[in-house]
Amino acid sequence: MNTKKTKTTYGVYNLIEWHARLRMGKATVKVAFTGGSITTQGVTPATFTTENPVIQFAIENSPEFHNGKIKVVRRVKLNGVVEIECNVPKVALPIPAPAPISTESVDAPVKEDENAPDTQADNEVEAEDNAEAEDNAEAEDNAETVPATTQVEFSCNDDAKDYLEQTFGFVRSKLRNREDIVAAGKARGVDIIFV
Repeated sequence: MNTKKTKTTYGVYNLIEWHARLRMGKATVKVAFTGGSITTQGVTPATFTTENPVIQFAIENSPEFHNGKIKVVRRVKLNGVVEIECNVPKVALPIPAPAPISTESVDAPVKEDENAPDTQADNEVEAEDNAEAEDNAEAEDNAETVPATTQVEFSCNDDAKDYLEQTFGFVRSKLRNREDIVAAGKARGVDIIFV
């Protein structure tokens, strides 16, 4: 939203000075109206002049402005443009859970054709290959479930704490004694040995 920049003078009649607190949402804006006078010549309102569009917005949307206590005395258009942007509301999109990937092979239906070569021998060879592949996959799965432990030697608790903090992001204050340090290492597949 673009609007012309203005220099606005607001006035409060029948007061010499007034320090107003205007609510704007949860915040308050302090505005000092000064310079007013009441003489036999007439009434000069206490005034406040600003170019700040936020303070102008706060004054013009206050109950004091709406009920007529604060009035616009003078408004001068300036050679500037006020650009008002509002933040785009953040929409939290649910993250879909990834679908599990099937490791089983699915055989597509085969059309039998007069001109097709003998497929029974091919199917037997494929069945043997699939059986070997499943055995290899089971062996790999078993190898993955048994974590390979790495042995690391330390001379004191502080060195072990430093290692766990830098390598795995552990908090030093949670590692109070050697049992905690060794347990934290085992949780990450590291066998910690003190020499």
